[in-house]
Formats: sequence, C-alpha cells, structure tokens
Amino acid sequence: MPNTELPIDLEQQVLMMKRYVNFRQRKKIREFLSYAGYFRASRYGKYLLSKVGVLGSKSNTSLYFDTYNFDLQLRQLLFKYCMKAEIYFKSNLSNAISIKTGDAAFYLDKQYYTPTKSEKDKNTRNKNIRFFNTRFFPGLVDQEEALRKDVVKHPELKEYRKGGSRQNNVLPVWAAFTYFELGTIVMMYSYLRGDLRKEVLDYAYTGNNYKKEFTKQMDTWLDAIRNLRNYCAHHSMVIGMTSSVVILDKRDSAVLLPNNTNLYSRLYALKKVLPYKDGESLGNELNKLVSSSKIDVYKMGILPVNWKRLYDQIVIL
Repeated sequence: MPNTELPIDLEQQVLMMKRYVNFRQRKKIREFLSYAGYFRASRYGKYLLSKVGVLGSKSNTSLYFDTYNFDLQLRQLLFKYCMKAEIYFKSNLSNAISIKTGDAAFYLDKQYYTPTKSEKDKNTRNKNIRFFNTRFFPGLVDQEEALRKDVVKHPELKEYRKGGSRQNNVLPVWAAFTYFELGTIVMMYSYLRGDLRKEVLDYAYTGNNYKKEFTKQMDTWLDAIRNLRNYCAHHSMVIGMTSSVVILDKRDSAVLLPNNTNLYSRLYALKKVLPYKDGESLGNELNKLVSSSKIDVYKMGILPVNWKRLYDQIVIL
C-alpha cells in the first residue's frame, strides 16, 4: 500500500496546530512541539476541539497547556496505583498457587491450566485451545528459558545457569514473576483451572468462598488495569480514554459503574483489585488532584461529577 502522507517540518506543524488552539505567538507552541512531537500535541488539541460545545469556544494556549499538565499528573498518579495493583496480584497469584499445589514452577505445568477456559461455545473453546497451545504456553516456556540464558541482561540469575548451584532447576514462580509483564499474568490467570482461580481470590482478599462469577469479573478488572497501565507507561493521553469492558460486581448497584469502558471504569477496576488501604489512598489522592486542577474536570467530562461518592461506595472484595 503506497504512502501518501508527506512529512512536515516544525513550522508547518505550528501552523497546523491552529486547527485546534487559538494563539498569536508561536514560541510556546513551537517549543512544545519540539519536545512532545506533533502527534502527541495534536491529540490534546483534537480532544479540546471536541469539547467546544461545552467550553463555548476553541481553547487558548492557557487551557491547552493546563489540560496537558493535568493529564500528565493524572497519568503519573494512576501509573503508581497500577504498579501497586500489579505487584499485589502477582504476589498473591504466586503465593496462593505455589502453596496450594506444592509446586514452585506450577506456571510451566499444563495440568494447572484449562485451555478451553471452560467456554461453552465450540468456536470460542477451539480458539482458546489453539492460542494456549501455540502462543501462550510456548511463550511461557520461551520467556523462562530466555531469562535463564541471558547473562548480559540478567546476571542476577547466574545460579540457574550452567555451573550455578541451581542449574538443573527452572526459575521458581516468585523469581519468574519479577520479570513477567502484567499482560502475561493476566493471561495466565484467565487460563488457570477454575479451582486455582478461586484460590487466588481466597488468598488475596477478605471474603470467603469466591464463586466462578468473581473470577470472570476479575478477568475484566485485571485487563482494564493492564490497558490503563500501558496507556500510562507509554505516555498516552488518559483523559477521554475508552478501552476494554469492565464487568460490574453484582454486589454493587449499577449506578456505581455508569460507563464500563471509560476512564472512571478503570478506577472501579483498581478499587476492586487493590488492597483496601491503597484503594482508599487512590480515591483521596485523585480527589486532591481534581480539586487543585486549573481545568474544569467535570465540565470537560473527564470524570463523572459524583465520581468520588460513587467510588467510595464500591464494595471491596
């Protein structure tokens, strides 16, 4: 397919930003473009342009930069709590299943997985099996082997290489999980046997006897955190984001999740997965950030007007 788009120089980029932002002096926009790049800068411009109806006019440079800075601070805050959720869930999955099975390398044993994911639809079952056998499980094996073999990147694993005291052992789960990405952990949890999926929840949270429905909900909460984490890690704009569907906990009123794909739904997922104190801290820190913001977060539809009240009512696991 031929490429019909031509590169544009910095001065042309400055002129093109006038589509989105009103400005007279080009210096600040030029400096920002030289730092952030046109694609990133234009994303914020397009977002603000979509809000002209509620703002009453096209934004000026003051609103533009205030919006960018708020998104930056929001992204940093959310990334911190995504990391907390990732570490917490990794640790609990590692501990719960290794203790239950008595196997420090359970993640490399097919007997602990359900390749069909217990799906009823024949086509979906077959799709899940194919992915497990051709992508997911071989990928785990390759990742573990690569970690042990890469002397340059991982000298700390020398005991698991030739000549080491544990050269005949595969990496135990608590070591491997230190390096595995959250996406791998999310996929692993989705493929675990049903009894082990429940075991993780029983181990990590204060409730008792979690049912199958909770494990399916957890799949969506973890995936929501995963994609939010990726947005934050890659410096993507989080205000106005939409992503994967979050399933409502049936113990919660439907009003507590007014939209299951927007930014607030990621907060809902974080509150469910994080330990209680971290969930409370997230709500309080975000409330302070919103209160001190130079932009009208609610007028711009970044969060629901009553998001804190809704957030505080979410039932913890």
